[in-house]
Amino acid sequence: MGKNTNSEKSFRVKRGRVDSVNLYEVKENELDILENGETTSLQLNFAIFLLSIAFSGISTLSTCTFGTPLLQNIYLFVTIIGTLLGVYMILMWRKGRKSIKSVIKTIKDRIPPDFVDEGEEEIEAVTENIVPSTTTETTKPEG
Repeated sequence: MGKNTNSEKSFRVKRGRVDSVNLYEVKENELDILENGETTSLQLNFAIFLLSIAFSGISTLSTCTFGTPLLQNIYLFVTIIGTLLGVYMILMWRKGRKSIKSVIKTIKDRIPPDFVDEGEEEIEAVTENIVPSTTTETTKPEG
């Protein structure tokens, strides 16, 4: 009865050849950093939000007259806090971006750049400079 009792289905694999493959070894803590990913994008979003509020407060403080000093103090407080926290978040975002880039650079630096053996380089240079020439027929002197 030639039925396949396995629930596995066969599939076709297409493979394209490549010249070489680089395999990088990654430590556990580096993998954890990369797994967490770009959490810094949230910090950038908050920085933009806080700085927008701060600049709105600056423009309000510079163009409006306030009836009560309490309202002016509230705008001043929001402007100062927005500016300070926005700048802090931008700095944290830049630091976080650099740490992920440095982890990736560390991993990539484990494989040295490709080098060409000097002998192979000379052979390649010689073969590139060969100019096809016409063959001439020579006769051997008899004697």
